[in-house]
Amino acid sequence: MVLEHLFPEKWLEKRVGYAFLIAVIYSTVGIIAARLLFGANSGIVSVIFTSLLILPYLQKMFKKEEREEEKEQRLKLTHWASIKHFFKNNQAIRVYFSIFFGIYLTYTFYSFVLPQLGVDTFNIFKEQLFVDPALRGRAFDFGTFLSILANNWWVLLACFLLAVIAGDGAIFFIAWNASSWGALFGYRAWSAGLAAGVSPWWYLLLILIITLPHVILEGGAYILSAISGGIISDEIVKQKSDIRNFIFYVICGAALIFFLRYIYIHAFRAESMLAFNLVSFVLITVMVYFIGRFFQQKKLKKVFLNNYTLFIIAILVFIIGALVETFVLGNVEILNKIYVLSYAFG
Repeated sequence: MVLEHLFPEKWLEKRVGYAFLIAVIYSTVGIIAARLLFGANSGIVSVIFTSLLILPYLQKMFKKEEREEEKEQRLKLTHWASIKHFFKNNQAIRVYFSIFFGIYLTYTFYSFVLPQLGVDTFNIFKEQLFVDPALRGRAFDFGTFLSILANNWWVLLACFLLAVIAGDGAIFFIAWNASSWGALFGYRAWSAGLAAGVSPWWYLLLILIITLPHVILEGGAYILSAISGGIISDEIVKQKSDIRNFIFYVICGAALIFFLRYIYIHAFRAESMLAFNLVSFVLITVMVYFIGRFFQQKKLKKVFLNNYTLFIIAILVFIIGALVETFVLGNVEILNKIYVLSYAFG
């Protein structure tokens, strides 16, 4: 890939600020290329292009993380000492966050600025704009919390499993969420400002500040999930004798979930899948743990246990993020006002 050689490898490995710059440049290239080549579905295609451009850098980065994991094992660290060492020294978390915010702010900028230049932004980012998670209430709504938890849980799980199966392939879901938040917030700020007859820049600043806590928490959960799955994936590839067993157990687990879903729909005639999604939340988390226990190699079991713990930490961060998002949506009146003005404009 030609663009891959524009930046030295050490930029991504040692200088987190350059990871942000790379994400901004590649997001811009992805948006332009998608619009020129796939105008009708440019929103989703731009994320695919951006992910493909960033992927080679992540592959290089994970080679370094793999060496760090081996170093931990040689030092014979305890389980929780390994986790502590991971958070203290892990460059991947900082790089992923830089990439995430690079994509997030790039989509925010274009969805906010392009309409002011007369560009039909809705058609450019229509896939992102149709994904509207805004659920408003007058106070903390437990139903809203459960809905956010159940719906976004599948994204978290997809980040983990796709990283386990396809290595760094989870970058697509991370980029997709970053682009969705960015496009939504930028477009809402512009349309709300136009509807209210005030400067949209003020509304943009308010949205970015108010939503920052849950964006960091939920985005961080997806990142931790992707990193844990990616490290497990590298170890599975090394131990080829366990690959078939792992794939078999994953397929069996997926078949069980689909079977239970079929039973749930036909036995209870449920119109809402909320209860099933919440049960699946717990069931799949337990199933993933037992799949890891089936590995034959002792070293692989240890690596899986360390990174499964990281996945559990990702789930806890994700739950906290859902709580914060629910509280913000239900109690911050200015944010609700911006959303209402945006919808009125639409």
